[in-house]
Amino acid sequence: MELFPAADEDAWTLIKEVIDDCDYYVLILAGKYGSVNADGISFTEMEFDYAVSTNKPIIAFLHDNLENLSAALSEKTEVLQNKLNAFREKAKGKHCKYWNSPEDLGGKVSRSLIQLKKRHPSLGWIPGKYAATDVMLRELHDLRAKIVQYEMDALLGTSSAPPGSEQLAQGDDPVHFETTLITDNKGTKKKIWLNASWDELFSYCGPSMMGECTDAELFERIRLAYFHKIPNDIRGFNPLKDLILPYVFEDRIRVQLQALGLIAPGVKKRAVADTANYWRLTPHGEKYLLGIKAEKRPVA
Repeated sequence: MELFPAADEDAWTLIKEVIDDCDYYVLILAGKYGSVNADGISFTEMEFDYAVSTNKPIIAFLHDNLENLSAALSEKTEVLQNKLNAFREKAKGKHCKYWNSPEDLGGKVSRSLIQLKKRHPSLGWIPGKYAATDVMLRELHDLRAKIVQYEMDALLGTSSAPPGSEQLAQGDDPVHFETTLITDNKGTKKKIWLNASWDELFSYCGPSMMGECTDAELFERIRLAYFHKIPNDIRGFNPLKDLILPYVFEDRIRVQLQALGLIAPGVKKRAVADTANYWRLTPHGEKYLLGIKAEKRPVA
């Protein structure tokens, strides 16, 4: 009220403008009718009537027992007391609650406003200097699209090989693995080098990661790739389960496939009790896998 001009007419104009800008009108009545205009009507009642006329969502809080208020907080003249009582009756026509103390009032106002906002949601008020223009809205749309793209890139990886990966071993480069194998029906054991290329290893394990697979499933496919590299004449002496990949070797495969941008940790939500590590193909990995696995048409 300290911002209002001195003249009553100008003050009322400003009051109406403030009410017009509000989403809700809250009336709190105790033992005072309030300051009156030249016609003897309080500004509070004028505000209330104006809010009603503009169909503002209204909620009123009336003191429950005016007799308990001190003389300083009550109207002294019968005329004003009657006007207050008439105003209270008018306010009861809207959503109304009663209060007895400041603490009681505070709790009821906060809870009631939450309910009022749910029943009558509003867009709110924004100062003109902060209002969005068409240009600003287009810029926000573009920025949101970029953010979504960055988030997806971070989550899923990019659709191209990482910068500098061309310097890494890949493709037909060999991945040597030394293991001890049984070489005859007498059980003779001998250390043998098994050789598979990076593309061969990826063609074995890649399909398992199209829908994400566990670490164990990933290296079960890698073991199968090396098992098929065992010479045919001795493969029958060596069951797949006896071909053991050292942890250091598994780490080497895992790191290289990630460095090449082909695989990444899984992102699907799973049960808390599921502590397995999961892997998935990146968009680049999926495209690369299709390139090396898809069957080509025969050359005429």
